[in-house]
Amino acid sequence: MVRQALEKINAHWLMQNASDAMLVVDRAGRIRYGNPVAAKIFGYAPDEIGDLAIEDLIPERLRLKHQAHRAGFSACPHARAMGGAEYTLFARRKNGTEFPADVSLAPIETDEGHLVVATVYDITERKRAEEYKTRLIQDLEHANEELKNFAYVVSHDLKAPLRAIGSLADWISTDYGDKFDDEGKQQMRLLIGRVRRMDGLIDGILQYSRVGRIRESCVAADLNALVHEIVDLLQPPPHIAVTVENRLPTITAERTRIQQVFQNLIGNAIKYMNKPAGEIHIGCMADSDGWRFYVRDNGPGIEARHFEKIFQLFQTLAPRDRVESTGVGLALVKKIVEQYDGKVWIESRVGEGSTFFFTLPGATANVCAMRA
Repeated sequence: MVRQALEKINAHWLMQNASDAMLVVDRAGRIRYGNPVAAKIFGYAPDEIGDLAIEDLIPERLRLKHQAHRAGFSACPHARAMGGAEYTLFARRKNGTEFPADVSLAPIETDEGHLVVATVYDITERKRAEEYKTRLIQDLEHANEELKNFAYVVSHDLKAPLRAIGSLADWISTDYGDKFDDEGKQQMRLLIGRVRRMDGLIDGILQYSRVGRIRESCVAADLNALVHEIVDLLQPPPHIAVTVENRLPTITAERTRIQQVFQNLIGNAIKYMNKPAGEIHIGCMADSDGWRFYVRDNGPGIEARHFEKIFQLFQTLAPRDRVESTGVGLALVKKIVEQYDGKVWIESRVGEGSTFFFTLPGATANVCAMRA
């Protein structure tokens, strides 16, 4: 008897001080007890909630259905959860407003007969978060569709007339170049250069838009062979020495994307080199999370205040008439690396050169699998 009394006292204390709303309901559907949290979320005074029927806490349109569910539970009582991902339950406050809820039911046997402990969770905030997440996903899908359409317009509606302008300019320069004075020839060179710049800019925009939108197969990419292929492709001038300082790893990734990263970093180092004896060093090191790669040069260097700017789309530091650039390359590098959950950054001193670092996780295959 003493033990039973203590158990009753302990159970009451636990429910009274619980952080969740708890109701004790009998077979007839009368609430025998409601803890302070239950009274609060339903909008009743603590001494009011114990005088209610459980259907008083259910929206009117759902009460008959709830009575049927309650009868079914009484016929076969066992602990179970109601609501969750399959469907949404709704509860009714004293003022008539409703809120979404999850409910856990646990039958108990007492001296007074069969009772049910119902734990009620107000999931309003969770539902709002889920709805917000759904809207974000829809907005993202809409933005991706717009980007896809934009890329189509750029590639078809802009490149075709631009190609025609370029061909016409080349034809005029070739067939009528001898009829121009020096200023005319200079203007033709500028025209042809501007057309090529615009063509490169469009290509850069298309490349940037494809990252993350158009998936390629993830394969075992031998970065050592890949980097040597890139150096051969870029054909650095004789006064620039390119050195791969150690053996680069083989990783699982989209080979074209990783090629774009190295090609842009190495290409920039070659393009902006201003030393008579240029040096470019490429290498990597293993760290706790995967691989850290670097491309180091002894070129002009970059002021610290530009470290963030250079990774933004269309941003260049040197005038385009002096160094031809679309301003897309480093933005593309950043986007690709971040697609693989990596990071990219620069360390540089003006006059001494720059080192571009980027990381790739050791489990790039897992990243590929998640993006598939």
